[in-house]
Amino acid sequence: MARQVKHMNDLKVGHGRECITPPLGIRMVGYAARTDGAAEVHDDLFVNAVVLEGGDQKVAILAYDLCLFRTEMAGMGKSLIEEATGLRPEQVLLNTSHTHAGPALGGRDEPRENEENYRAEVLQKSLRALRTALAGTAPAVFSAGSAPVDIGCNRRERQEDGTIKLGHNPDGPSLPEMTVWRFARSQMPDVVLFSTPMHGTTLGGENLSISAEWMGLAVHYIEAESPDVRAVFLQGCGGDQDPYYSLDTGARGTFQEVEQHGKDAAAAVRKALEGTRQLDPLPLRTVLREVALPDKEDASERRAMPIHGLRIGDAMLVALGCEAFVEFALFGRATSAADETLVLAYSNGNVGYLCTADAFETGGYEPSTSRVAPESEQIAKQAIREVFAALAE
Repeated sequence: MARQVKHMNDLKVGHGRECITPPLGIRMVGYAARTDGAAEVHDDLFVNAVVLEGGDQKVAILAYDLCLFRTEMAGMGKSLIEEATGLRPEQVLLNTSHTHAGPALGGRDEPRENEENYRAEVLQKSLRALRTALAGTAPAVFSAGSAPVDIGCNRRERQEDGTIKLGHNPDGPSLPEMTVWRFARSQMPDVVLFSTPMHGTTLGGENLSISAEWMGLAVHYIEAESPDVRAVFLQGCGGDQDPYYSLDTGARGTFQEVEQHGKDAAAAVRKALEGTRQLDPLPLRTVLREVALPDKEDASERRAMPIHGLRIGDAMLVALGCEAFVEFALFGRATSAADETLVLAYSNGNVGYLCTADAFETGGYEPSTSRVAPESEQIAKQAIREVFAALAE
């Protein structure tokens, strides 16, 4: 796909950010056994909006320091954005960082009143961040790079009896790489998208402090060292990946470990930025589809998973509306014809775990709680192929 790089004025990029830290007392999400509400704030949560304009196309990426969006809430957000800005659903990509130290937005049960109020606040602040990004676009040069990162590994640990538990499996499939997409803007701070597939689960269910986890702290460390950068994290296919943590304190992990992961991730971003190469930013193209995955309990039923594709010239991105295993990122990178490729999960909603068929054979937490059948792996992979093909046209 490589072509001669065009002039920077072919692409314009805007950025906006709003704080979305919830009120204390709100339910926290990510560990079902945790019933107490948030007791304190360790670090603030944010929504970042990035707008890309090129040719006659315009695309918005909204990244949240939140665990996940149910598909209904993602739909509500996109409808609100379309009504307020005219951007259609295929022009808006929503991605959540999957921090397990964040608030509930209302789930399968009826949301509590403070969750409904907070959800409305998040949507309104999303609009505010997006309007800032739309109003502040500037010419940009697009480049991409990567660097090794070691903050976690595959978490499907096999026991002596053959069972699988959540732990550390350094020999399992993983993608220990930090990918960065840099938009160097004229007379404005650069926008840097960075991604690696890794859960936000350094802290355990005993934690009652609101935090953006290692991902949010990485943003803080990047921007503290480089004030002329606006860093935005996008979560990859980390469904079977966990950050390292110790049990020395009797808890899952500590904020000291969160901070170290954030520093290590920030260092990997800086290293990747040193080796970026300039890419053609056009054409700018989006594809939004819905994939019907068979229900695990009832083969006659289907669960709709959104799959979103974005092409920025020589680079492509595919985002899945699920909690996907890292194998889907590895598959996407091998399948894509682009010079640079990102495969995200936790985007535009979440139908739950998307495991490999093999995982259902070996068992463990993820396949036991997945709501889709083993054959969903091949269905999703075929959909990924089709989205990449549509973006390449």
